[in-house]
Amino acid sequence: MSGKFLNQRYHYNLILFFLNFIYIFVIGLFSEYQNIKTAYYIIISLIYFFSTLTVETSINRKKHLYFPIAIVILLWIGFLFHLPLLIKITSFLSTLFFLIVIVLMVFQIAKSKKIGRLEFLEAVNTYLLFGIAASILFKAVYVIDPNTFTSSLGTFDSRSDFIYFSFVTLTTLGYGDILPVSAAARSLVVFFSVSGQLYLTMIIALLVGKYLNAKKIE
Repeated sequence: MSGKFLNQRYHYNLILFFLNFIYIFVIGLFSEYQNIKTAYYIIISLIYFFSTLTVETSINRKKHLYFPIAIVILLWIGFLFHLPLLIKITSFLSTLFFLIVIVLMVFQIAKSKKIGRLEFLEAVNTYLLFGIAASILFKAVYVIDPNTFTSSLGTFDSRSDFIYFSFVTLTTLGYGDILPVSAAARSLVVFFSVSGQLYLTMIIALLVGKYLNAKKIE
């Protein structure tokens, strides 16, 4: 694989990392602002495109952008025209999209012959995308049935609430301020909590193993 392509992939991952960082850690600080939903939709739209570019290995990129473009179009139509059903459908498509990207990113890391800044950045982005995917799915389930979750804080329906809950679940912190009530919600929580821990265990073992092997060859 050419150095030019790897360098390009690194820059795409770097941009994706900053987009993930803004989506997860920054926008929620301004949740009281009226136009914050628009900011969420803009950032997540960019995340769709750059997450696709980070796993793209073909010279012809256009055909691989059809899926994220379709999701973004549906996302904005549902948001601008207030179509709850379309938003729900898009949420499930988004979760599927991110899970596909996550699998492809893990394969990229596994196939890499050496471990450097690109592989570490891909590993971090994969984990952040995992949390974003979980937040989108939790939000969709809650919209379908508000009784699937309960909170000691009262009402909770903002994206920042579900981003918070998704990473609390992935890291198995279990603060208990937001609780899954329905069987479907509990199954999702178990899936993401187990998957989050398995990912961390496997990716650390993979990165450390490749790093040690590289050192032995040197």
